[in-house]
Amino acid sequence: MFSIGDKVVCINADFSMYPNIFEIYRELPKLHEVYTVRAKQFIQGQGYRILLEEIENPPVYIDLVKGKVEPGFNASRFALLSDPIKVGAEELEEVYA
Repeated sequence: MFSIGDKVVCINADFSMYPNIFEIYRELPKLHEVYTVRAKQFIQGQGYRILLEEIENPPVYIDLVKGKVEPGFNASRFALLSDPIKVGAEELEEVYA
C-alpha cells in the first residue's frame, strides 16, 4: 500500500465503464502521469482509495461513510514510480524523458 508523499504513476486511466463519471469527478488521472499521494482512504467493500496532490475534486456524499468526502481513486490504478516491474520500462522511459 502506498504512503503519503509517495510518487505514483497511473497505470490504468480507463474510466469508460463509468459514463457519468464527470458528475462526481472534475478531473481524472492520466495514463503514465506521475502523481503524489496526499491521503489514503479505506472504504469497506471497495478497498483503498488515494487522493493526489495534483488533483482535487469536490466532496460528494458517499453512503458507505455516511457523509461528504472527496472521492479518491482506486489504488490499483497506480504503481509506485520506483517499481519497474509494475510500471514497465517503456512507461519509466516516458516519465524520465
